[in-house]
Amino acid sequence: MVTFKDRRQMRQELVSQGFAWEYIDEWQPKTTLFRHAPGLDMQGNEAAPVGAQIKGVPGNPDYVLRKARLGMFPYPPSEGCQCRWCSQRAEANRPVEVIERVVDEYACPEEGCEFIANGEAHRAKLSSLRLHNRYKH
Repeated sequence: MVTFKDRRQMRQELVSQGFAWEYIDEWQPKTTLFRHAPGLDMQGNEAAPVGAQIKGVPGNPDYVLRKARLGMFPYPPSEGCQCRWCSQRAEANRPVEVIERVVDEYACPEEGCEFIANGEAHRAKLSSLRLHNRYKH
């Protein structure tokens, strides 16, 4: 038997997942869920793609809450969706800004000096250039 405390906790968790506050009181006997996380088989291969519909599942709040934790919601995934799976996909698809460093940044600014700092990392090159400027000039 579900107590008032359990019901309130379930309602708060459903609301945090994006459901309406009234869902606990007005749930449908059957509903359709959409995958926001891909369904994987035992080998880890994708068995059900993102956006796949799962029709005729129970609509009771306990069942829907358990499925929401697995990435299945009663609305299709979209760009504006704030669930963790859609957010991760949006972050992964965001173009990466590549910053190219100019070689002149690591060259000695002294006229006639052809020193170019060496090192693997940006900070290592700047450190090498500082040491060169401090002790060679």
